[in-house]
Amino acid sequence: MNPLFLIAVLSLFLDLSVCAETTPLTPLSGETETLITCELTQPPNFSEVPVLKTPQEAQKTAGTYHYKLWLPKDYGLDPMKRWPCIFIMSPGGNASMGQMGNYLKKNGFVVVMLIEAKNGPWEPIIGNFLAAHDDVIKRVRIDDGKKYATGQSGGARGSSVFVQLRPGFCGLILQSAGASFDKVGNYNVNGIRNNSNLRIAMTMGATDKNGSS
Repeated sequence: MNPLFLIAVLSLFLDLSVCAETTPLTPLSGETETLITCELTQPPNFSEVPVLKTPQEAQKTAGTYHYKLWLPKDYGLDPMKRWPCIFIMSPGGNASMGQMGNYLKKNGFVVVMLIEAKNGPWEPIIGNFLAAHDDVIKRVRIDDGKKYATGQSGGARGSSVFVQLRPGFCGLILQSAGASFDKVGNYNVNGIRNNSNLRIAMTMGATDKNGSS
């Protein structure tokens, strides 16, 4: 067999396997947490992301990502109802609802818990959020004007960027840290200032060293 033909066939199968990794858009049950695999195939324009400085950095956001999706108990009862959604980032990755769980479940939130987004380079943080956001709005009935973002420490700084990248965010909860900033200490908040619908809350310990930031 021609080796070039064999390589072409193997490449085709590899491409198909990558595509098959993404989770199909099938109906999901309420009151369940599901691991979703999604992809960011179209990187953002670096100038639209305050923490990215070059086109090369923007290209690095593309790839396959994951998030855990929680749907409210009554999600399947009304096929026309749309629900509030909160995006959560953890500084260590593999985010969870944590102590917010009871409140989010009681108040009918769709919860998106990012897996790869964690303290470190910005490219996978941005890629994970964009891939998850653009996937979940196709998969779930989200109320486009009731999106929230939160996280603790580095997750807070990541969330402060998320609310600037897609429309419809009305709430930002910063836990134990403020907004993201550049190398000289300037905060990346222009997109936050321009969103008149966005309300911000910050929780901070009395002796937290991030209290002034």
